[in-house]
Amino acid sequence: MEFEPLPIDGARLVHLTAYRDERGTFARVWCSRKFPEQGITFDPKQGNLSMTHGRGSLRGMHFQREPMLDAKIVRCTVGAIYDVIADLRDNSPTFGRWYAHELTETSNCMLYIPPGCAHGFQVLSERCAVEYLMGEFYSPDLSDGFRYDDPAFGIQWPLAVKTISDRDLAWPAIATRALASAIDAAGR
Repeated sequence: MEFEPLPIDGARLVHLTAYRDERGTFARVWCSRKFPEQGITFDPKQGNLSMTHGRGSLRGMHFQREPMLDAKIVRCTVGAIYDVIADLRDNSPTFGRWYAHELTETSNCMLYIPPGCAHGFQVLSERCAVEYLMGEFYSPDLSDGFRYDDPAFGIQWPLAVKTISDRDLAWPAIATRALASAIDAAGR
């Protein structure tokens, strides 16, 4: 594994080392020694799998509130996605910024998303499978999000949104929360 720092403080693009032979490939996707060597404290609590159909479908932007902020490791195992991280940590030097990276089934990459960041993705293929390792247990009472088209972040999605859940459409804009004024004050 090789860890590449990203423009969001603490986020990493993790390049997997794929070993190939006549049967295909093999790669390690988690190592409790490698992540701490990179200064990443991450203890997986649960693993999740999403299957999404339809090019242009969108999931996000999701996060979990205090006291159970959730770090994630995300990888695409089928198809391709445009994966987005948005920094909601008011003590972060990259507060209010977002970053996107295309993850594919053949890219041998995954994203480490620090706690306190929101996450979402848009499907670039007809179908995709996305696997998550979660640093906290899911807590429905602390589950939160903001709209994918929130002007406070101005995320540039590559495709028109084809399908999105009613729940994701119902998230309030950051502008309706105290976070919006902090993002504006940070000049981002």
